[in-house]
Amino acid sequence: HSGASQILLGTQMLAKGHHFPDVTLVGILDTDQGLFSADFRASERMAQLILQVAGRAGRAEKPGQVVLQTHHPDHPLLQLLLTQGYHRFAEAALAERREAGLPPYSTLALLRAEAGHRDHPQQFLHQARDAAAALAIAGVELLGPVPAPMEKRAGHYRAHLLIQATRRSDLHHLLDAWLPGLEKIPGQRKVRWTLDVDPTEMI
Repeated sequence: HSGASQILLGTQMLAKGHHFPDVTLVGILDTDQGLFSADFRASERMAQLILQVAGRAGRAEKPGQVVLQTHHPDHPLLQLLLTQGYHRFAEAALAERREAGLPPYSTLALLRAEAGHRDHPQQFLHQARDAAAALAIAGVELLGPVPAPMEKRAGHYRAHLLIQATRRSDLHHLLDAWLPGLEKIPGQRKVRWTLDVDPTEMI
C-alpha cells in the first residue's frame, strides 16, 4: 500500500477480496494443475481463481493484465474461459461431467486410509472393496483402491477407494449395510481410515 514494495508474491489468498489499487499486472504460476488433476473439480477452481485474480489486476482507471503460465494454452476449457467467459466454460465442464457420470450427475463417497507402512492402506481398502462388492448393490460402482494423489504426507502412506452411484439412495443403501462391517476387517487396526460422503476434495 505504501509503494515501498513493487512485487507481491503469495498463495491464492491474494485473490480473496484484497484491494491493492496499484496492482496492474498479475501472474498465475502453473495453471496446468487445474487442467490436469486427479480432482475433477480442479478446472472449476482454476477458473474461479483466474476470475478472482483478474479482479485484483487494474483498479479504478488503471488497466490490468493477467498472465497465465501453462504448457497447454490451447486446452479447450482454458480457451473457452478466456474467449467466451465463465458461463460457456461452466456449460462445457458440466457436459464433461455428464459424460463421465460425475457430480452433479452422480453421488460419491471416498474411503481414505493411511498408515506408516506402505502396504497397509491398500490391504485394508482391498478388503473393504471385497466386502462392498459382496453386497451386490445395484447402481453402485467401486473404483480403486489406488494411491492418493499425494501418496505420502506427514510420514504416512495414503490410499483411496471411490464409491460412485447414479442415485443417492443406492449409495446410502450400500453405506448402511457396509459401514458396520468395516470396523470388523482385520486390517483396519493397522490404518487410520475415514469415509467422506460428497467429498469436496479428492487429494
